[in-house]
Amino acid sequence: MSLLPPRSSFLVGIALLLGFSAASSVQAQSADEDQNAALRAVAQMTEGQRTYYQTNGKFRAEVKNIQQDFGITLPATFDYAVRTTSEAAYSYVIPKDSPQKGQLKAYVGAAFLTPGQEPKITTLICENTQTGTIRPADPQLTRGLDVNNPTRLGIICGDFSTPVPASKVNE
Repeated sequence: MSLLPPRSSFLVGIALLLGFSAASSVQAQSADEDQNAALRAVAQMTEGQRTYYQTNGKFRAEVKNIQQDFGITLPATFDYAVRTTSEAAYSYVIPKDSPQKGQLKAYVGAAFLTPGQEPKITTLICENTQTGTIRPADPQLTRGLDVNNPTRLGIICGDFSTPVPASKVNE
């Protein structure tokens, strides 16, 4: 009497295990691809705002206009929004309410006017520290970040978000 399961059920069990591993691997790869596409989109939207302001003296207020002006591809797994003031433009990229939302993080890109200093417009991209459909807190323009020049304006991320290094944006 054998203690091993019949060969056919053993093979089915292995196949199911491999199938689940492959499915979760594909799902993780898809989430990584979507996350990277969202990061590229917010970076392009933020840079688009800088470029548009330098040419037109104002920020773009609609996602579809930014998308058309700069040929930006927006991943379908995210929602997009823009908020502008006379001194700043905020571009939001937030995971849609979907089964994948628990694997994806939201971004906000900010382009701030920094009068009296170069560059005239300073940008920053922030990533939420948690996954899900939560809109990131707005970055803030502040003084005193540069110890060598305490009057210089700089940008910091809002609560529960961290700056995305330029190297990550350019990967």
